[in-house]
Amino acid sequence: MTPSSCRILIPSDVRDWVVNLAEAYHRLGCEVVVGKQNFELACSDHDVLHLQWPEELTAWKVPTPAQTDAIIRCLDRWARRSRILLTVHNLYPHGHHGNAQFHRLYTAFYERAEVIHHFGQTSKRLVCQEFPDIADRNHIVRLGFNYDRLLPSFRQVRAISRRELGIADDEMVYLVFGSLRSWDEVQLLKRAFSLANVPRKRLLMAARYNEPGSHWRQRRRRWQWTVWQRMHDVRRITEYVPDESVYRLFDAADAVVIVRQNSMGSGIPSLTMTFGRAAIAPDSGIIPEYLAGADNLLYDGSSATSLAQAMERAVHLDRESVGARNREIAATWDWDSILQTCLDRLPARPSQNLVGSC
Repeated sequence: MTPSSCRILIPSDVRDWVVNLAEAYHRLGCEVVVGKQNFELACSDHDVLHLQWPEELTAWKVPTPAQTDAIIRCLDRWARRSRILLTVHNLYPHGHHGNAQFHRLYTAFYERAEVIHHFGQTSKRLVCQEFPDIADRNHIVRLGFNYDRLLPSFRQVRAISRRELGIADDEMVYLVFGSLRSWDEVQLLKRAFSLANVPRKRLLMAARYNEPGSHWRQRRRRWQWTVWQRMHDVRRITEYVPDESVYRLFDAADAVVIVRQNSMGSGIPSLTMTFGRAAIAPDSGIIPEYLAGADNLLYDGSSATSLAQAMERAVHLDRESVGARNREIAATWDWDSILQTCLDRLPARPSQNLVGSC
């Protein structure tokens, strides 16, 4: 499909992700509209519907049969008027592996997508194993993606970023960025940091523990987590970090620790590589594919001892060399070529343009 004058709808409100897609489509000459509500309203005409998270359309909750039925009706209406492209983010939504309701919802998306876009071969393999009926669909794999839009035009000296955060030059700083999605991930990080035999070690925590559950249970866990961080002199970033300041956190770190359990992927490796830092990451999902081109450190995601050992090895790693190689790799993962590949694999626009609503 020729991108010039192509009209795209990205039905998602996840701004920090969608902006990468929207800006790249715009550079390709496309007209772009975003927003979940536009999927439901179906009041505008688009050549391509670029789907993201199916669960976003059910408010990130397990769908009822009636909700899935309504979404399927919407998908079918869109399929008659637009080409459908789906980017794969998860095998299942976080915390819902194997859920039958989500399996039905995801299946509906896969069955109607004319291109299924993966960020790694592991993603394609796992999806085809879990959803065998769509294994012969039009899958494409484009390894990785970057966050170059967050790179500053002027990058201040690393020592200044550390000084602004109250970090001494001789400290070994491990950055944890994003979200900790389960108490098991919190416990893994706590135990590993305590076990790591690293002089002058410091955690730079720009990550929130965010897990649904009983109000009082979660309140108690967050209190325990906060107390532990204070006891271990963790440098906590609790305020919102604007896009233009994100690089300072990565620049201040010696290595980035990625904490993920039971997850197919994460955006944190891409952020780490974009900013040219060394990564310590679980050896699971598509993450090893991202990090394979440089001497990043992998650990067993179920073992605090394994993570502690990786943190120890990071002390002796040529971290600047690894980070520079990571940056070189990330520079090749530009969004324009990713989306151009997806558009090239889409069939021509249907000759009949039907207008409907849900």
